[in-house]
Amino acid sequence: MPEVEYTTKMALSRELVWEFVKDMNNWAPMLTGYQKHEIIDDKDSIWTLKGDVGILSRMVRLKAHVTEWSDRDRVAFTLEGQNEKVDGGGLLVMEDVVADAPPPPPPPKRWFGRRFMDWLARKMFRRMHGEGPKRLAAPAGTEGGTRLTFTLRMEAGGPTGPLVNAMLGPALLPAAEDLANKIAAHLEKVHLGSGATSGSGSAAEKAA
Repeated sequence: MPEVEYTTKMALSRELVWEFVKDMNNWAPMLTGYQKHEIIDDKDSIWTLKGDVGILSRMVRLKAHVTEWSDRDRVAFTLEGQNEKVDGGGLLVMEDVVADAPPPPPPPKRWFGRRFMDWLARKMFRRMHGEGPKRLAAPAGTEGGTRLTFTLRMEAGGPTGPLVNAMLGPALLPAAEDLANKIAAHLEKVHLGSGATSGSGSAAEKAA
């Protein structure tokens, strides 16, 4: 099953990040291709998305089911296609950034073909969806903060499944980057106010 992971840091407390992330209504509209979502109960909702790859280039209705809810720590969910043979899930993890802790190890290097496909997918993604969200630089002297990691996996079924899945990995990575950075940019704008802007700057990423 194609799976990607993306991590970014914010100069904000974990409590502030959790207060936003814990309500799916806050960040569901930030998903790439978002059309609408319907809340069924506190664990289930229906997302309508339109993607760019294979069967995901059509309108896809996905049932999202929360499987893990750890206060101020993580939210995990599964995704089940309602009108297409596609399944997957996601995980949002929040961790404190300790100022004097050693930095996390860099992501493992990928073979050249994979790096090229990731680069090409990101370039096409930005051409279709515009520039990424603008991030605010952390105030001078800021230490600590929160590390937000978003893991996303999707798998297409049916006769065309293998072909679609071969393209899904590179296509999912910029979508994961986009969601994590949209959440971070929104929270920085609300809680840090005006400041020097940058791109995704301090973000670290890795594709599984």
